[in-house]
Amino acid sequence: MTSKWETEDERALRFMSIPVKKKLTWLYEMNKFLNNFSSGKTRKIRQNLRE
Repeated sequence: MTSKWETEDERALRFMSIPVKKKLTWLYEMNKFLNNFSSGKTRKIRQNLRE
């Protein structure tokens, strides 16, 4: 939750304290979700960007 009392540095430190494995798991799940529910055209564009 973002609060008005939190500075940008404090917010960055808070996000950096999340374990790397948890961040990578979240990114993997988001990528899998987007791949499953994207249209064929969007999926093809993403594949071209990866290459």
